[in-house]
Amino acid sequence: MQDYFEKPESIEARAIMRLVVLGTTTIEGARELIGIPERQEHVLELFAVQAGRDGHSVGYAVAFRRRVMEEFEKLVSAQGTHSDIVH
Repeated sequence: MQDYFEKPESIEARAIMRLVVLGTTTIEGARELIGIPERQEHVLELFAVQAGRDGHSVGYAVAFRRRVMEEFEKLVSAQGTHSDIVH
């Protein structure tokens, strides 16, 4: 059951962890799905700064990917019980 007050990054991290649990991907594969390659992330951050107001959505997207990764890593750390991950 979804908690309607749950943060979007937590929801996405749980959904990606579900792919791991189901065997659709590996933990490393999930990290690749979530993360932005370092070079591209740097370019996107520069664009967001240079574009000013027009770059806010890009900056937000980069920050969101980082938050999803943080939430995913918390799930990886707590991976001992699958019921916490899948539900």
